[in-house]
Amino acid sequence: MRITPPATSIGQIAYEALRSAKGEPVGEAIASFRNSFYIKTSNDQLIFVTNRLLKSPITINLGSSTDFGHLKPHEHVFYEQPELRVGGLTIDLDGTPIQRDQLLITALHIGHLQEALYVAATILSIVDTRLSVLDNTWVTFGKASQFARTGILSVRDCGCNGNFRATAEEIIGLGGGFTPSGDDLLAGFLATYNSLAQSAGRPKILIDFETIGRSTSWVSGKLLDYMQREVYDDQVSQLIRSAGMGNKDEFILAIEALLPRGHTSGVDIAVGSILAAAILVDLANNGHETEAVTDRLGLS
Repeated sequence: MRITPPATSIGQIAYEALRSAKGEPVGEAIASFRNSFYIKTSNDQLIFVTNRLLKSPITINLGSSTDFGHLKPHEHVFYEQPELRVGGLTIDLDGTPIQRDQLLITALHIGHLQEALYVAATILSIVDTRLSVLDNTWVTFGKASQFARTGILSVRDCGCNGNFRATAEEIIGLGGGFTPSGDDLLAGFLATYNSLAQSAGRPKILIDFETIGRSTSWVSGKLLDYMQREVYDDQVSQLIRSAGMGNKDEFILAIEALLPRGHTSGVDIAVGSILAAAILVDLANNGHETEAVTDRLGLS
C-alpha cells in the first residue's frame, strides 16, 4: 500500500520544474531526512519536499507527518499530473495552491536600521555559535573574518566586486554540515544585498553557478544560487522585508526566528544578512557603521 499524503502548497519554481522536466523519471531523490527530502530534476532544478509549514518557491509542503527516512539515495521520481511518486510514496498535487508570493517592499527605509543591527549583533554574541562562522576556534572563522573585513567593505567603499569575489569564493564550501557555514554566510549576504541594492543605486552581485559548484555540493550550491537570485523561504523574506522597510522590531524578531535553523545555518545566514544590511545602511547614510557591527559580531 502506497503512502499518499496531501500537499498543501507548491512553490512556483517547483511547479514549473515538474511540468517542464523531460522524460521518465523526472528526477531523483538526492537527500532524505525524517521530515523532508530533496529532488534533483532532469532539468537541473532543486525541489524541497517537507512536512514543515515554511513555504518557498522551490518547496512542496505536505499536510502530514510522513517519515521520509526510508527513501534511498537516487530513488527515481516520477510525475504524472497530479501525482508525484518516489519510492513507496505518492504525493497528490491535485488542486494544490501554487505559492507565487515573493518579496514586496512598499517603501525603502533601510537607513533607519542602525540601532537594530547593533541589537542583532549583540544577540549573536550571546547565543550558541559553536561551529558557525562566529566560532573563532573553527575552520571557517579566519576566511569569514577576511570576507567581513575586506570583501564586503570593498563593495561599500568603491562599488567594486573584485576583492569581494575573491574573499567570497574562499568561503564557499567551508565548514561542516549539509550546507557548509561559508555557503550559508554568503547566501544570507547575497540574498539581502541583491534584494535591496536598488535602494543604494548599486547593481546586484551574482556568482556563476559553475564557480560555486567547484567548491561545494550540488544541493548546497543550488540553494546558494537560488538565494543570490532572490529565491528564498518566507522566513528569510520576512527578515529582508523588515530590513528594507527599516522596521527595527520586526527585524529583531525575524533574526530570532531564523537562529534555530539547522545546526548553524540560521546563525550563518543571519550573520550574512546583518553584514549586507550594515553596508546598505552605510550607503544610505554615508556612514561607517559596518566596522562597528563587524566588531560586535567578533569578526574584526
